[in-house]
Amino acid sequence: MKTDPLPEIIEMIDDDVDYFGDRTSSKTNGDSRERTRWAGPAAAAALLAALGYGVVSSAIESDNSVTPPNPALIDPVFYVADPPTGFSMYLAEQRGDPGTAADFLARAPAEMWATPDANATTGAWFVVSVGTHHSTGRNAYRAIVDGTEVVVEHDPVTRQSRLSFSKNGYELEITALGWLDRQLLRLVRSVNVDASGLDYTDAFFVTDHKRILPADPASALEGLPAARVGYSTGLPTALAENFTITVAGDDVVSPATVTKFALTNTASTAIGDLPAIVGQLAADPTLSIVQWHDGERLITLRGNLSLDRLGAIAQTVRPNDSDSVRGFVDQPDQPIALPPVREKTIISGVLADGRQMVVQVDSLAREGATTRYLWWIAQSDGGLLPRLSLGEQGPSIETIVEHGRTYVLAKVPGSMKRAELHVNPNGLASIVTRLYHVDPSIADQFAATVFLEPVPFTARITDSDGQIVASWPTF
Repeated sequence: MKTDPLPEIIEMIDDDVDYFGDRTSSKTNGDSRERTRWAGPAAAAALLAALGYGVVSSAIESDNSVTPPNPALIDPVFYVADPPTGFSMYLAEQRGDPGTAADFLARAPAEMWATPDANATTGAWFVVSVGTHHSTGRNAYRAIVDGTEVVVEHDPVTRQSRLSFSKNGYELEITALGWLDRQLLRLVRSVNVDASGLDYTDAFFVTDHKRILPADPASALEGLPAARVGYSTGLPTALAENFTITVAGDDVVSPATVTKFALTNTASTAIGDLPAIVGQLAADPTLSIVQWHDGERLITLRGNLSLDRLGAIAQTVRPNDSDSVRGFVDQPDQPIALPPVREKTIISGVLADGRQMVVQVDSLAREGATTRYLWWIAQSDGGLLPRLSLGEQGPSIETIVEHGRTYVLAKVPGSMKRAELHVNPNGLASIVTRLYHVDPSIADQFAATVFLEPVPFTARITDSDGQIVASWPTF
């Protein structure tokens, strides 16, 4: 199937931008202070019980037919597969296991609003959610909204924006399409969460948006998980081929709407004699999915494999309640010790907060004409964790926000002489760094800048003649 074309979104960071100005693409009255509130039944988990899903007040036009379903709890049963050569099981977890992943709890409260023409890749929509973790910190910057630090992230592939922040002791995220940064930051200012639910002090979006789901479609897609098994070709799993099989109770509200916003390139298929759907995750097109029902159980097979390969694996999936499966426990990726090759260090030192700062780089095997790199970022415990580079050819700038720091990472070909990285944080002095060869085994040159201040910024790479060869942001 053909994916709908992505909308063109042009976004600039500018010192003069009114981050809280009206939506230029709508007829919204920016001075509206209409208060909108939802309240509703409690969820199962203690933290989330105070929030629930809620219902929409009469102050907002809403699809009243969209109501939260009753939770469909099922007994945890593992489903396993015959993995391809090179894959092995690395994960087996079920609801009730100590240390089980958070998504085995009651689903976090969330609300989705959209324009009438919207789907996963077109129109305009946003999701406000509590306790979800869609943000990655990639291609991001930080800003302050009424004393609240907000990480603003842009995904250049999906054109989705993802914001993460804390309010009233709760971790919130906003995922959106078709919105400008200043509009999203205005939404951050407006949204609040407390024991009675989510509310907005400024309902400026209701003139063209309608609440269509009392859930986050990306999270709701898998139902209410009860058990999961994972297979991988190696660790860390984020850098290896991998897939998971999730068994859940089917409490998916408005399945057609959830699929419309959670998946792209969907098609019908069959697993044995059971009808199924296949597609790609809208939030991450590198992940494919096959989903079907086996009686009361909703089975979701997800992996960073092609649909053809994943479909072949799906045909082998079957229940297995053996002790050998139950013996597996989740072993999350751990910070990896500092590599001994110090020459691959791009930058190191101690920042003003007294914590160590280290950025290293290493190359992976070539993929055709492209060399992929790993950025190794220092963690609070002294170890490093890898982040896979975007793999862009030629000069490039990448940004990562994590642990209250903003990292700006630059790369140019080895033949480019006297290239410089210029980072311009709003309201602060510019930072200029020369790119250089960090190791004879790596052809490209690198530079990195790290700063603590939560401010938007721009960055560029210039060559020896002062010409700009790469810039950020590119969204």
